[in-house]
Amino acid sequence: MFISFTTGLLTGGSLIIAVGAQNAFLFEQAIKRHYGWLMASIFIISDALSMSLGAFGFGYLVQSQPWILTASKWAGVAFLLWYAYTKWQASRHDESIILSQSRQLAPLKTVLLMGLAVTWLNPHFYLDTMVLMGSLSLAWQNFQWNFIAGGICASIVWFFGLTLIGRSMTRWVGNIRFWRWFNRLNALIMIVIAFQIATI
Repeated sequence: MFISFTTGLLTGGSLIIAVGAQNAFLFEQAIKRHYGWLMASIFIISDALSMSLGAFGFGYLVQSQPWILTASKWAGVAFLLWYAYTKWQASRHDESIILSQSRQLAPLKTVLLMGLAVTWLNPHFYLDTMVLMGSLSLAWQNFQWNFIAGGICASIVWFFGLTLIGRSMTRWVGNIRFWRWFNRLNALIMIVIAFQIATI
Protein backbone atom coordinates (compact mmCIF):
# COMPACT_ATOMS: atom_id res chain seq x y z
CA MET A 1 0.00 0.00 0.00
CA PHE A 2 2.73 2.48 1.01
CA ILE A 3 4.93 1.47 -1.91
CA SER A 4 2.12 1.95 -4.45
CA PHE A 5 1.28 5.39 -3.00
CA THR A 6 4.93 6.48 -2.97
CA THR A 7 5.44 5.25 -6.52
CA GLY A 8 2.38 7.21 -7.65
CA LEU A 9 3.64 10.28 -5.79
CA LEU A 10 7.09 10.18 -7.40
CA THR A 11 5.83 9.26 -10.87
CA GLY A 12 3.10 11.89 -10.80
CA GLY A 13 5.52 14.52 -9.52
CA SER A 14 8.04 13.90 -12.28
CA LEU A 15 5.33 14.24 -14.93
CA ILE A 16 3.53 17.27 -13.49
CA ILE A 17 6.69 19.34 -13.14
CA ALA A 18 7.31 18.91 -16.88
CA VAL A 19 4.02 20.56 -17.95
CA GLY A 20 5.51 24.02 -18.52
CA ALA A 21 2.48 25.88 -19.85
CA GLN A 22 0.48 25.28 -16.68
CA ASN A 23 3.37 26.19 -14.43
CA ALA A 24 4.18 29.44 -16.25
CA PHE A 25 0.55 30.55 -16.25
CA LEU A 26 0.00 29.69 -12.59
CA PHE A 27 3.25 31.38 -11.55
CA GLU A 28 2.20 34.64 -13.19
CA GLN A 29 -1.22 34.59 -11.54
CA ALA A 30 0.39 33.81 -8.18
CA ILE A 31 2.85 36.70 -8.48
CA LYS A 32 -0.04 39.05 -9.21
CA ARG A 33 -2.04 37.39 -6.40
CA HIS A 34 -4.89 37.09 -8.87
CA TYR A 35 -6.82 33.82 -8.64
CA GLY A 36 -3.61 31.88 -8.00
CA TRP A 37 -5.19 29.49 -5.49
CA LEU A 38 -8.21 29.00 -7.75
CA MET A 39 -6.01 28.14 -10.74
CA ALA A 40 -3.94 25.75 -8.65
CA SER A 41 -7.15 24.04 -7.51
CA ILE A 42 -8.41 23.74 -11.10
CA PHE A 43 -5.12 22.18 -12.21
CA ILE A 44 -5.25 19.72 -9.32
CA ILE A 45 -8.87 18.77 -10.05
CA SER A 46 -7.99 18.35 -13.75
CA ASP A 47 -5.11 16.05 -12.86
CA ALA A 48 -7.26 14.06 -10.45
CA LEU A 49 -10.04 13.71 -13.04
CA SER A 50 -7.70 12.69 -15.85
CA MET A 51 -5.78 10.18 -13.72
CA SER A 52 -9.02 8.65 -12.46
CA LEU A 53 -10.42 8.35 -15.97
CA GLY A 54 -7.18 6.67 -16.97
CA ALA A 55 -7.54 4.19 -14.12
CA PHE A 56 -11.02 3.39 -15.40
CA GLY A 57 -9.55 2.60 -18.80
CA PHE A 58 -10.26 5.82 -20.70
CA GLY A 59 -6.57 6.05 -21.58
CA TYR A 60 -7.01 3.10 -23.91
CA LEU A 61 -9.93 4.90 -25.54
CA VAL A 62 -7.74 7.93 -26.23
CA GLN A 63 -5.05 5.69 -27.69
CA SER A 64 -7.56 3.83 -29.87
CA GLN A 65 -8.98 7.07 -31.28
CA PRO A 66 -5.98 8.96 -32.74
CA TRP A 67 -8.13 11.87 -33.88
CA ILE A 68 -8.66 12.93 -30.25
CA LEU A 69 -4.94 13.52 -29.69
CA THR A 70 -4.53 14.97 -33.18
CA ALA A 71 -7.27 17.55 -32.61
CA SER A 72 -5.87 18.40 -29.19
CA LYS A 73 -2.36 18.56 -30.63
CA TRP A 74 -2.98 21.20 -33.28
CA ALA A 75 -5.42 23.20 -31.17
CA GLY A 76 -2.78 23.26 -28.46
CA VAL A 77 -0.01 24.31 -30.87
CA ALA A 78 -2.15 27.16 -32.23
CA PHE A 79 -3.07 28.35 -28.74
CA LEU A 80 0.52 28.20 -27.43
CA LEU A 81 1.90 30.10 -30.42
CA TRP A 82 -0.75 32.78 -30.00
CA TYR A 83 0.03 32.96 -26.28
CA ALA A 84 3.78 33.21 -27.02
CA TYR A 85 3.12 36.02 -29.50
CA THR A 86 1.10 38.05 -26.99
CA LYS A 87 3.79 37.62 -24.33
CA TRP A 88 6.59 38.61 -26.70
CA GLN A 89 4.67 41.67 -27.83
CA ALA A 90 4.04 42.58 -24.21
CA SER A 91 7.78 42.49 -23.51
CA ARG A 92 8.41 45.08 -26.25
CA HIS A 93 5.99 47.71 -24.99
CA ASP A 94 6.99 51.02 -23.44
CA GLU A 95 7.78 50.99 -19.73
CA SER A 96 4.53 52.72 -18.80
CA ILE A 97 2.47 50.12 -20.69
CA ILE A 98 4.42 47.21 -19.17
CA LEU A 99 3.87 48.62 -15.70
CA SER A 100 0.18 49.09 -16.41
CA GLN A 101 -0.17 45.55 -17.75
CA SER A 102 1.69 44.06 -14.80
CA ARG A 103 -0.95 45.51 -12.49
CA GLN A 104 -3.87 44.75 -14.77
CA LEU A 105 -6.08 41.95 -13.49
CA ALA A 106 -7.96 39.93 -16.08
CA PRO A 107 -11.64 39.05 -15.50
CA LEU A 108 -12.33 35.74 -13.79
CA LYS A 109 -13.87 34.27 -16.96
CA THR A 110 -10.72 35.04 -18.97
CA VAL A 111 -8.44 33.54 -16.33
CA LEU A 112 -10.57 30.40 -16.12
CA LEU A 113 -10.60 29.90 -19.91
CA MET A 114 -6.84 30.42 -20.12
CA GLY A 115 -6.25 27.98 -17.28
CA LEU A 116 -8.45 25.33 -18.87
CA ALA A 117 -6.81 25.92 -22.27
CA VAL A 118 -3.22 25.43 -21.06
CA THR A 119 -4.41 22.18 -19.48
CA TRP A 120 -6.95 20.48 -21.73
CA LEU A 121 -5.53 21.65 -25.07
CA ASN A 122 -2.17 20.10 -24.23
CA PRO A 123 -1.89 16.51 -25.52
CA HIS A 124 1.00 15.93 -23.09
CA PHE A 125 -1.56 16.35 -20.34
CA TYR A 126 -3.61 13.44 -21.68
CA LEU A 127 -0.58 11.28 -22.37
CA ASP A 128 1.01 11.86 -18.96
CA THR A 129 -2.01 11.74 -16.66
CA MET A 130 -4.70 9.72 -18.40
CA VAL A 131 -2.67 7.33 -20.55
CA LEU A 132 0.59 6.85 -18.61
CA MET A 133 -0.58 7.26 -15.00
CA GLY A 134 -3.81 5.40 -15.78
CA SER A 135 -2.07 2.44 -17.40
CA LEU A 136 0.62 2.28 -14.70
CA SER A 137 -2.06 2.19 -12.01
CA LEU A 138 -3.53 -0.98 -13.52
CA ALA A 139 -0.32 -2.84 -12.72
CA TRP A 140 -0.96 -2.34 -9.00
CA GLN A 141 -4.27 -4.23 -9.12
CA ASN A 142 -5.70 -4.08 -5.56
CA PHE A 143 -3.57 -1.00 -4.82
CA GLN A 144 -4.48 0.81 -8.01
CA TRP A 145 -6.20 3.70 -6.27
CA ASN A 146 -3.35 4.12 -3.82
CA PHE A 147 -1.12 4.76 -6.83
CA ILE A 148 -3.61 7.30 -8.21
CA ALA A 149 -3.89 8.94 -4.78
CA GLY A 150 -0.12 9.35 -4.75
CA GLY A 151 -0.25 11.05 -8.14
CA ILE A 152 -2.99 13.40 -6.97
CA CYS A 153 -0.99 14.28 -3.84
CA ALA A 154 1.99 15.13 -6.05
CA SER A 155 -0.27 17.51 -7.96
CA ILE A 156 -1.48 19.13 -4.73
CA VAL A 157 2.04 19.61 -3.37
CA TRP A 158 3.42 20.97 -6.63
CA PHE A 159 0.70 23.42 -7.64
CA PHE A 160 0.04 24.77 -4.14
CA GLY A 161 3.79 24.98 -3.56
CA LEU A 162 4.28 26.89 -6.82
CA THR A 163 1.49 29.26 -5.82
CA LEU A 164 3.18 29.96 -2.48
CA ILE A 165 6.50 30.66 -4.21
CA GLY A 166 4.81 33.01 -6.68
CA ARG A 167 2.99 34.88 -3.92
CA SER A 168 6.29 35.37 -2.09
CA MET A 169 7.60 37.25 -5.14
CA THR A 170 4.81 39.83 -5.26
CA ARG A 171 7.37 42.57 -4.61
CA TRP A 172 8.47 42.18 -8.25
CA VAL A 173 5.05 43.23 -9.59
CA GLY A 174 6.18 46.83 -9.98
CA ASN A 175 9.57 45.97 -11.51
CA ILE A 176 9.46 46.76 -15.24
CA ARG A 177 12.67 44.91 -16.06
CA PHE A 178 11.39 41.79 -14.32
CA TRP A 179 8.17 41.72 -16.39
CA ARG A 180 10.00 42.44 -19.64
CA TRP A 181 12.23 39.37 -19.17
CA PHE A 182 9.49 37.29 -17.59
CA ASN A 183 7.31 37.80 -20.68
CA ARG A 184 10.21 36.96 -23.00
CA LEU A 185 10.99 33.79 -21.08
CA ASN A 186 7.30 32.90 -21.03
CA ALA A 187 7.11 33.34 -24.81
CA LEU A 188 10.17 31.16 -25.39
CA ILE A 189 8.80 28.43 -23.12
CA MET A 190 5.50 28.41 -25.02
CA ILE A 191 7.31 28.19 -28.37
CA VAL A 192 9.43 25.26 -27.17
CA ILE A 193 6.36 23.44 -25.83
CA ALA A 194 4.45 24.12 -29.08
CA PHE A 195 7.36 22.68 -31.06
CA GLN A 196 7.50 19.60 -28.81
CA ILE A 197 3.75 19.05 -29.22
CA ALA A 198 3.90 19.53 -33.00
CA THR A 199 6.60 16.87 -33.34
CA ILE A 200 5.02 14.11 -31.24
